[in-house]
Amino acid sequence: MLSKRLLPIVSSFFLALSTGAESKPVQPASESPSTPKTGERTVSVRKESLPYITVRSIFPQSLSSTISAPAHVEFRTQATSTAGTLVSGRVTKIFVQIGDRVKAGTTLATLASAEASQIRSDYSRDQAELARAQDFYRRQNEMMKAGVGLEVERIAAETQLKQAQSEFERSREMIRLLGEGAENEVTVRAPMESTVLKLHVSVGSTVVQDSPLFDLGKPSAAWIVADVFDKDLPLVEKGAKVNIELASHNEIIKGHVVGESAAIETELRRASVFIEADNPKILLRPGMYAKVAIGVSEPSQMILPTEAILIRNGHETVIYVEKTPGTYEERHVMVGQGRDGMTPILRGLASGERVVVGGTLLVDGEASLLL
Repeated sequence: MLSKRLLPIVSSFFLALSTGAESKPVQPASESPSTPKTGERTVSVRKESLPYITVRSIFPQSLSSTISAPAHVEFRTQATSTAGTLVSGRVTKIFVQIGDRVKAGTTLATLASAEASQIRSDYSRDQAELARAQDFYRRQNEMMKAGVGLEVERIAAETQLKQAQSEFERSREMIRLLGEGAENEVTVRAPMESTVLKLHVSVGSTVVQDSPLFDLGKPSAAWIVADVFDKDLPLVEKGAKVNIELASHNEIIKGHVVGESAAIETELRRASVFIEADNPKILLRPGMYAKVAIGVSEPSQMILPTEAILIRNGHETVIYVEKTPGTYEERHVMVGQGRDGMTPILRGLASGERVVVGGTLLVDGEASLLL
């Protein structure tokens, strides 16, 4: 029989052995808590709790979402032009203002120009010279047929005619480019149906040859330019659907991506994405501000509802995988950037595994009872 002095020591020894057998194994120090692991714990849920738990087989799929970005309306580069003059002069009248929509051929301004007067005078002179050269050449041909003319004179008349024709063609082209007008007057007209964007002159201004008078833009060739962060550009595809919000429209405008710029603004780390409205009748005015939501699809991944993922210790992400009905395995996983309530699983989950997507907190509560 043990003495009363040894009995407490022996009892403590067996109690320590019993406690050690029931305690959890200590995690090795070399194992990172953020490393995805499997088989950490298996949880059995009571039958009465099963109707509140939703399990679904998970397979790779694309995560569809949208990229929101500020935008504005502007003309395409090919849809803008400049109305100017071929001669120097002084502006006498201006018939349009900024924002006016004009048709092709509409009078924009008139000028008074001494050069224009000289061009019209040269045209009249060259026209008369051509008529004289034609008459002289005709007489030389008639004389040659009558046998009283000389071949050398006929050749000289032919050369003179060709020169007169060349001078007349040059003058006629200058008159065509100069446009309508009497004597020193020059009329500047719109080259296409357009909107007046800018006036470079005012009445009384002196202009020189080829100086711009008006900037014009084709109203039907405006598009929306969105400023998208460079990190989101790989997700934007040509033809992607876009929802466009304009302050002047009460409803969302549907559109699609038609291209993107090659350059990135260094300071803002953004690039331009060009968008067209699906309805060409939508009136877009350059300078309008807009907001767009561009539809994107990321590469196929394992995707779970965000509510199916638990976060522990501020950095561990945990899900529950069904092993048998009512039995679930705790699984540490690595997740990606979530969007619209869905989160991609980068590591720790295999295709076809059944995951708790509803009632995750209920299963986790059962697991807590095991601690």
